[in-house]
Formats: sequence, structure tokens, C-alpha cells
Amino acid sequence: MIVPASCSNRLHRVGLIGALLLLPLGCGPTATDDGEVEVDSLRDGLFVEQGYVQGRFEMRIASMFDGTSRNSYHVKTPDQVVEIVVDSLEQVPEYDSWVRVEGELDQQGRWVGDELVVIAPPPQPLIDAEPRPPRRVGTVLVFWNQQSLPNGEAAASMYTNDRSTNVYYGENSYGIETLAGKVYGPYEIEDPGGCNANLISNRAEAAMIERGHDPSQFRQMMFHFPNSFPSGQGCGWAGLASVGSPENPARNSWYNSSFGCVVRNQELGHNYGMGHSHAYNCPGVPDGLDHNLYEDCEHIEYGHPYDPMGGGCGHMNVVQKTFMGWLDGCNIVTTTSDGIFNLLPNELPCNGTQALRFRSYDGRYYYLEYRNAMGEFPAGSGVLINVANEVSGFGLPNYVLDEQGDNTNGYLHEGDTFTDPGGAGMFTVLEEHDTHAVIQVTLPDGGDGAPPSCRDGTEPVDDGNAVGSLECSAVPYPGDITPPEVTITSPTNGEVFVEGSDFIIAAEASDDRQVVEVELYLNGEPFDVLTEPPWEWPATNTPAGTYEFGVIARDARSWTPSQAVTIQVEVAAPATTGEDESGEPPSSDTTGEESDDESTGGASATEAADGCGCRNTGGSGGAGFGLMLLALGWMRRRNVA
Repeated sequence: MIVPASCSNRLHRVGLIGALLLLPLGCGPTATDDGEVEVDSLRDGLFVEQGYVQGRFEMRIASMFDGTSRNSYHVKTPDQVVEIVVDSLEQVPEYDSWVRVEGELDQQGRWVGDELVVIAPPPQPLIDAEPRPPRRVGTVLVFWNQQSLPNGEAAASMYTNDRSTNVYYGENSYGIETLAGKVYGPYEIEDPGGCNANLISNRAEAAMIERGHDPSQFRQMMFHFPNSFPSGQGCGWAGLASVGSPENPARNSWYNSSFGCVVRNQELGHNYGMGHSHAYNCPGVPDGLDHNLYEDCEHIEYGHPYDPMGGGCGHMNVVQKTFMGWLDGCNIVTTTSDGIFNLLPNELPCNGTQALRFRSYDGRYYYLEYRNAMGEFPAGSGVLINVANEVSGFGLPNYVLDEQGDNTNGYLHEGDTFTDPGGAGMFTVLEEHDTHAVIQVTLPDGGDGAPPSCRDGTEPVDDGNAVGSLECSAVPYPGDITPPEVTITSPTNGEVFVEGSDFIIAAEASDDRQVVEVELYLNGEPFDVLTEPPWEWPATNTPAGTYEFGVIARDARSWTPSQAVTIQVEVAAPATTGEDESGEPPSSDTTGEESDDESTGGASATEAADGCGCRNTGGSGGAGFGLMLLALGWMRRRNVA
């Protein structure tokens, strides 16, 4: 029989009920079919008896419709997700830490306690390579009483169009990140009756499983649904996401009718541990802020006008990029002395300085960045001032300054000067070019005289009488426009085997970037998906019959079909002495049962399907080959833009 490399084929054959039985074996999601927190069952259960709840920690951040955000904390048990309320939480644990909270349930089904205890740290992931392996994201569209977002529109937004999330993260990370995945649905699910994110996601994954798809193939899941709740029971948020880290991203995010550029990229950003990009609204004077940044400037939660972690869809700011590891080494330069510096565009892959830092009066850093309106996500040009502490974990408060003086939307241009309100220093934009800006930093008494330093401890080089290399790519990292190539190398078309044979279905796939998966089709229907080479499927003890198959290779943005291959597995010639067991000569009658057995290779169609995991079409090839031609013949090698 043909053995799938993942659970997907098993899920396809057994359906929803069987799939749930397979979950303990490691197939599919670990979530139950119903994610609601049943207060009565919890009160009668182990948690109440023992006085504590224990499981994996998860923080979620909701982007509210009123412009605010809300953090909530949860414990994931094997059976459900329980929201926790803790009186004292001095430090938020890492995503997936094993925690315990002693306490009791309140009337809302939340677990309330005095203290959260971290029992064990989260599982330690492997260090990412450069470029990082693809981040596999599954998107599920569901609805219950009104029309859902169309699949094609969601797929274009996520992967295929020029401003898709796939292109966004590739361009922003300078090619380090590849987001790859699929969009499923729309699936009609049972009305959740209110804004229960866990219930919606569990029913969405159950709908996937029922249709033969395996949610466990994806590291992250996105759930989109229409805002069709009863009055007073709806969600107050447009997007909701669990919070992880770049090395250990959280799994889930939810989209309440919203699926624009900002919300898609922001919620996934929260999965990677990014907080919101704020703004300080500081009406002041052109030559600098005469305000206390904490007390006198207005905090705007989603205030960064160009960053999707704020309110725009340009590139993320340099603080967020440093957190993600996209900027490193001499991309980040700190100065404690006077100097003249080259500042390179945020949008380009560069070896020189893209974040120039010096201390502010309150101990934080100014992170200067230069934008030049390039790439698929242009958002103005000029020098921006970001304020943040040393880049570390989630929730690092980072602010863009908007003085609302002579400058527009926070940008400074050639000849503009900014002065720290506490006298910690100043800078001037000396020059502004297409390729870079030149910045003069002036500190009290010239600073400490120490040379500037890169984030990795080295010293930046000089170029053009200023500090910092000018080495950059001429253009932003482009979206993938070249589809993969794939061919089936064995068996060959028309090859003949004897029943009971063992052989390997093997394919070769290549791409100018990365092949993210190869999917095997049998008789026009998907059978199994591999996400890393070798692209091989073993077939063992194969029953007689005719089989047709092909494969589809995908990169992060497009796909390519292989040729269709048909093979024949023939009935083995019986060993005979010329007499049957009765001693009589064999009958020459060819009517009836013998020919019926040959039509299915000596087994019923049902037995053949159970034995090899594919549909046996009989000795003539029949409809299966036609289905394969229909499935593969019209698929042309393409890039969907």
C-alpha cells in the first residue's frame, strides 16, 4: 500500500469522528471539538478539587475598535483554554511556559488567583538558520449566518498579489522570512452564539479535518469570520492574537470581518512577539520638543502612521526590525560622541547603518531611521525619530515622534534639526539623497570621545567622510516571481508491475528560492503533502489495477504541476500443474466470476482502496485517468500576481 508521510491522508479517509480518534496518536490538532469553558463542568472537575489550574501560558492582545488594546492571559490545558486573572503579575511569562495558578473560578468562567508560578520554561526551539525556514501559516474562513470572505480574495491577500502578506514579510525582512501556506474554506460552522474565539477556532479546525486537511501541518493558524453576532454579544475587537516570540511564534490569530493590510500583518506580528508601534503627539516648536515625553505628549496606541504594528502599511520601524532580528550587526550603530553618520534606507537590504542611536534625556534611546518611499509598501520619505529602550522582549514601548511643527507626519528633511528636551543632545539632517541621508549628531561637551559601535560590538567603517558603509542593494527585496519546477522521476509513465510489488513514487522539485511543499495526487485527488525532501512516497504490496498520479510543487507564492503518470499493476500468472485440487482439468469457461475478479485486480474496489490508499480504476484505466487529466491538464505553470 502507499504510506502517507503525514496524517493528512488518514484524516481524509476516516472523516471527522475517526480523525478525533487519531488525535492521541499525534495527528491533527490537540484542541477539542468544543473550546468553550463550561463553568459547571470545571466546578465539578479536577481543577476545583485541587484548587489550581495548570498548563501552557498564553498571552493574547486584542486590537479594539475604539482604538485601544487589551491584553488577556490564558492557560491552555489538554481540554480547553481558561482565561486567568492574577492579582500580581510582575513579569509576563514566555509563551508556552508551563505555569500553575492557585485560585478559583468566578461567575464568568475565569480562573482568579493571587499568584502565577512558572513551573518550567517553554520548549526551546532550534536556532533559526539564515534565511529562516518558511513560517507555515494556515488560514481558515468560516461563517454561520452571513456570507464569508471569498477564498480567492483571502489567498490573494495572503500569498499571491504584489501587496500580500507573503510579499510584505519578505520585503520587510530583506528575504529572511518566508510565509507559506494555504487558505481553506469558507466553511459553514455552527453558530457560536457569541464572541468565543476558542470555540470558533476549534470548530474551524474540525471543519478542516472533516474535509481531509491537517491543521497540524501549520505552525500558525489564522481564523476569519464575519461580524454576525447577536446584538450585545459581538467582539469589541477587529483582530486578536496570541503572543509568542520570533523563535517560538504563538499559534493562533483571529479576524473579525477585518482582513486588510494592517490587521493581517499586525496580528501575525503579535504572534512573533511584536507589540504596538505607538506615537507621541507633541505639538511644539520646530527646533525641538520642550515637553516631558511621558507627561506632556499624547500617547497614541496605534499612532505610528507607516507601520502596521501601528496604523499604516509601510515598512515596520527599525525598533521592530531589530527585535525580529532582521537588522543586526552594523545595521544598528550607537554613538556616545559627536559625529557625522550615513543613514541608509529602511526599505533596502544593506550592510550599513539603518538605525542610528544615541541617548535621550530620560535614559531611553533615539532610533533614527531614513525612509525613501521604495518597494511595494512606500510610505513617504525623510528621517523619523523613534524612542525606545534597549530592544528586548514583547511589549517594548516604541514611539515615533510627531512634533506637528514645520514637519509633516513626523518626517525631518535636509536642514532640519531636532534637540533633546532635556539637553541630552541634538542632530541635524545635513544631506538627503536617494541612496542615504547624512546625519550630524552633537552631544554635550562632545560626548565621551568613544568611537561608535555596532550592535555586535564591532566598529562601523567610514565611507564618504561619514561613519557607516554605503553598501546597499539597489532595490528592495522583491516578491517571488519564478514558480518552482517539478517532475516525477519514478515510476515512468506506462511502467508495468506485478501485483504485490513494492516501489517508490519519487519526484524532483526545485525553485530559485525555496520549495515549501510537494503534494501527491492520486486519481485527481490530493493524497499526501511533504514539506521537506526527499519528495518520496513508498508503495508496498500494491494490488493489481491501473493507477494514475501526479504531484504539485509550491513555493511561497505559486505552484507548478508535474506530468501525469499512469502505471499498470498486473495479476501475477498463477502457478499450475494443469489440474485443480480435485484432480480435474481446469475449466475453460471464461464467463462469470473470473472476469469480475480481473476487473478489480483480484480484489473489490473497496479492498483496493483500503489496501493502497488510492482508487483502483480497473484494468482499462477508466475514469480515474480522465480525472487526473482534468485535475492536471489545465494547470499551467504560473505566478499569480
